[in-house]
Order: sequence, then structure tokens, then C-alpha cells
Amino acid sequence: MTDPANGIYDFKQMNVIRDAHRSWCAAQSIDADSPVGRDVASLMLEAYKAGKTTQEELMEACDAYAEQRQAAVRLGSPAIDSQN
Repeated sequence: MTDPANGIYDFKQMNVIRDAHRSWCAAQSIDADSPVGRDVASLMLEAYKAGKTTQEELMEACDAYAEQRQAAVRLGSPAIDSQN
């Protein structure tokens, strides 16, 4: 029995996640096997658990996450002192 909430996926579910992962990484010119690609795969697994069960929904979840991360970056801002 499959239960994505507990990290148990069937073949069909894994294919949806895999295909979304490959498509999103290709569209972003990201190597799917790179550290960023692996982070995207983890994000998609979490999104699937949260109810995003189609390839389109998973890719939209990654787009939303990337936009959220990008909004936090302020080019030209002064450096943050990390010496405490």
C-alpha cells in the first residue's frame, strides 16, 4: 500500500515525480544529478506529500520556491557581517 505521507510511493507516483524533476531541471539548465538537482528532487517529494500530485503541480511548486528564494536576494546590498 502506498502512503506518500510516510514516504512510500508506488511506481506510477515515482514516475510522475521523476518526469517532473527531469523536466524542471532541463528547463532551468540544472543537472538533475547535481546538488541543486537533488535539492529539487527532495522539494518535489515534499510537494507530492502535500498534495501536489501532477507533473504540472510539482513543477509549479518548484517555480514558486525558486521565486521565493530569488525575492530574498538583493543584488548590490551591503555585505552582512558574519563575524559575531
